[in-house]
Amino acid sequence: MTLERPALLGIVFGVIIGGIYIVLQRSELRRKSPEIQPRGVAVLVPGAAGRLVFLVVAWWLAFKFTAADKYWLTGALVVTYTAPLLVQLKQLIFPKK
Repeated sequence: MTLERPALLGIVFGVIIGGIYIVLQRSELRRKSPEIQPRGVAVLVPGAAGRLVFLVVAWWLAFKFTAADKYWLTGALVVTYTAPLLVQLKQLIFPKK
C-alpha cells in the first residue's frame, strides 16, 4: 500500500494539530495542578474551552483549505493526542517505586 499526497498531508496535519493540543493541555495541567484542590475543577474550564476551539478550528481549516484525507487526518490526530495520555495513565496506575 502506498500513501498518496492526501494521506500524507492528513498524517502531517493530524500530528501537528494533535501535538500542539497535547502540549497545551499538559502545560496547563502542570501550571494549574496546585490550584485544583481549593478551587475545584472549574479552574480548568476556560483553558479546556480554548483548546477545544483551537482543535475544531485547526481541524476545519485542514479539511477546508488542504487536500488532506479526512480519515488519515482524524486518525493521526487521535493517535497523537491519545499516546501521551496513555503513558500518563500508565504512570498513575503503575507508579515507579
